[in-house]
Amino acid sequence: MLISTSRRPGHRTRILCRELARVLPNVIYVPRGAKTINKLASLANSLGHDRVMVVNSLAGRPRELRFLAATEGWRWLDAWVELGEVKLQRDLGQKAKLEGARFYAEGKQARDLANFLGELLGLPISGELPNTGAVALITFDDEIQLQFQLRPSSEAVGPMLRIASFGRLHGEGGAR
Repeated sequence: MLISTSRRPGHRTRILCRELARVLPNVIYVPRGAKTINKLASLANSLGHDRVMVVNSLAGRPRELRFLAATEGWRWLDAWVELGEVKLQRDLGQKAKLEGARFYAEGKQARDLANFLGELLGLPISGELPNTGAVALITFDDEIQLQFQLRPSSEAVGPMLRIASFGRLHGEGGAR
């Protein structure tokens, strides 16, 4: 998957894209610059990717993830993730590159998000919390949170994303 930003992103949005490229497998970050969506889709194809994640900014902060299919031209996928608070690796004092991350979710709403993101990102979902390896852990207490860990430690090593809501534009949504 190719990852990029909306036009004129804030600094934290660009950093989030770079950090996601470090923790998600088979992801390449490309700065948006003056590229159109058509150029991003074409670039994704030339690099062997069939999807693009665009991190949209609002008031200089990362606020939404949108996805597009980069096959036979391009089209927006019927999917979005609205972000709440975002803590970057540098905020956490950690910096790591993860290999072979897989999702693990605790609770029904968290599993719904894991299935949703797993389908979009092509990440496998683990039925049990792995003892070792890279994990994209989704938890739901008062809010849904996505964090990346390198097990056996339970410290977050990747960006931590609070998910305000997610879903399909023309279908069901989740969490609010």
